[in-house]
Amino acid sequence: MINLTKELRALLGEIEKKKTEIRTMLSEDKTVEARNSMEEVRKMQAKADVMRELEDDEKRDYEDDGGHKVGGEEKREDAELETEYRQVFMKGIRRQNVSSEERSVIREYEKRAVMHEGGVTGQANGDASLVVPQDIQTQINQFQRQFIDLSQFVTVENVTTLSGSRVIEKDAEFTPFPEIGEFMNIPETDAPNFIGLLYAVKKRGGILPLTNELLQDSDQNILNYIINWLGRKGVATKNSLILNQLSTLTKKPLANFDAVKRVLNITLDPAISERSKILTNQHGFAWMDEQKDGNGRYLLVDDITEPGKKIFKGKQVVAVSNRILKTDTTNGTAPFIIGDLKEAMVLFNRKFYELASTKEGGDAFKRDSTDLRAIMRQDIKPWDSEAAVYGELDVSAIV
Repeated sequence: MINLTKELRALLGEIEKKKTEIRTMLSEDKTVEARNSMEEVRKMQAKADVMRELEDDEKRDYEDDGGHKVGGEEKREDAELETEYRQVFMKGIRRQNVSSEERSVIREYEKRAVMHEGGVTGQANGDASLVVPQDIQTQINQFQRQFIDLSQFVTVENVTTLSGSRVIEKDAEFTPFPEIGEFMNIPETDAPNFIGLLYAVKKRGGILPLTNELLQDSDQNILNYIINWLGRKGVATKNSLILNQLSTLTKKPLANFDAVKRVLNITLDPAISERSKILTNQHGFAWMDEQKDGNGRYLLVDDITEPGKKIFKGKQVVAVSNRILKTDTTNGTAPFIIGDLKEAMVLFNRKFYELASTKEGGDAFKRDSTDLRAIMRQDIKPWDSEAAVYGELDVSAIV
């Protein structure tokens, strides 16, 4: 298949450039020149329409032939588009001019990447509001895995809209099918109970000042700086949402280690208990790690499947920093969140980070810097309040 995508984008860029020239002519009352130039635009537009039709026909021909070549070609085009968009992305961060052809690259990338409502804009003066390229998004996600990202323990649903709803089945007692005699009518059975779950992702963001000296550095160094910042901020944001949701659970005093066992054995449903984890902070983990049975053996054992981690009764024990999950210093109790957090809550995540830069706004002009604004969007909702227990256990002896 002939690769018309790049040529078509270039032509569309020329059309936009020509239209800008025509608007300038009209503002200078050069109506005749504008009319003549508009005729050229119509011819260029007709050519672009034919190129689109030809490309669509060729794609259909390849799909009818089994689609093998289309897949390979599209992968090549996607990689090419990703590279071109990344170059425009770096120009946007540096506040450099973005041409008409480069704006067409942004629009094409937007269509393929399913970006945010309202589109992505790249202005002639370099004022760009751009979604972070997919390959850099991947690097940010990889960087976040170096930290305790609590979102790995909850259900995360990536969404492409700002709001929506999900219908989930409410956990309830199931009545058995009744016995049916010969030639007797089959009765209606009880219907499952469903509840609606509405979400509306909220915008969160911050400003990262970049020195103009840094912007003169290599693309890779700039990206590493941004990836580091977005990675840390992303983890902190998601952790905060999850911990705030956990704080809405009713607190349950736990007297000792036996109380932890009772939560796993009795309070939680067996199906939930089987998938449960124990989430605590450093004080709570230190207390658990010191507990021994009657024979002097430690109750926490090493997880042979994940070296360096501990388990209790087959349940993974996750230790979070005291700075994140705080100990109540007034009564010396540490949090012990026991259960399956994937059933307890859902984090709705619009997976694209959005960046914009300025040299004039805020304090950027005064300090001769380029300020980078980052935006991310999430919402969190409770799912099953009985899937987790927020316990509090006295660890004052080690605090």
